[in-house]
Amino acid sequence: MKVQDYQSINRILNETSAKNKPGEIFVDNLHSPYIQFSEKFLIPGTSSTQPEFGDIKNFVQTVLKYIPEAIEGTCLLPEPRPKRETGKLFFVRPMIFGSSRFLYVFSVDMLYLGGAGSDEIKKPGSQNMTPSILTDRLYFQVKIIHLHSTKEVGENVIDFQAKRFQGGIFRVESEKDDNKPIRRFSEIFDEIDFSETESTIREELGITPEVWKLGRIYSPIGIDYLSLSLRFLIPSLPKTIGQFRNFYPILTETEAGIPEETLNKYHEYLSSFEVERTQSKSGNILWKVIQKSSDN
Repeated sequence: MKVQDYQSINRILNETSAKNKPGEIFVDNLHSPYIQFSEKFLIPGTSSTQPEFGDIKNFVQTVLKYIPEAIEGTCLLPEPRPKRETGKLFFVRPMIFGSSRFLYVFSVDMLYLGGAGSDEIKKPGSQNMTPSILTDRLYFQVKIIHLHSTKEVGENVIDFQAKRFQGGIFRVESEKDDNKPIRRFSEIFDEIDFSETESTIREELGITPEVWKLGRIYSPIGIDYLSLSLRFLIPSLPKTIGQFRNFYPILTETEAGIPEETLNKYHEYLSSFEVERTQSKSGNILWKVIQKSSDN
């Protein structure tokens, strides 16, 4: 996008102050979360490699209509982060807790990822264009990372660099040899599977099946941008930040050890989620996510 294009969208985002429409959260069989509404809306077809600005602006208006809380006060990045995530829009907002900077990262998919009936396909896709779909859902991801720096044009964040995860108390044995030292994750990023890394971190954080009912359906922690990230399932910046402020030291105090009070608050938050197994229209496994806390 050109500078004036994303700046014009960011001005709209900074003026946004509205509540999300009621919706239900699901995770599909590819472990992708989405929010489903009681009404349907049109997702127009767009370029499958580089969406046009007009298509992006129209899609942002759709997001603002259904989940404005997710992108209020954010900046739309001119390119996806990472760049290979074509078809996704990334909205970011830096914030400070304690003496550390963090970045709220909300991504939403312009492409329809679920199965669609013939009556929902308003215009078939082509080699370079996605189909035009009548749908009732938006696929999204919410993450918060420890921020190293941002690149800005005026008041607009256009890129960022995460603070690289150094491992700290989260360590793994590269080889089962008592004579060889334990290496930290930062030393073996290129030779370890991230799913194993996340599993080890979950164990270190005490994220047991009793604490996190979703298990491997959706991981509440991850490695993104070579940084430790916390992942959330509610498309709302105010609610996400409201929870994150209770346990942000998880991303900053891995060297000294995370305070027990912080872990207790994190476990309390994770325990507020329950999951029900169901089926999609096409018969695939689908999980409905329910948050018990009345204030969320």
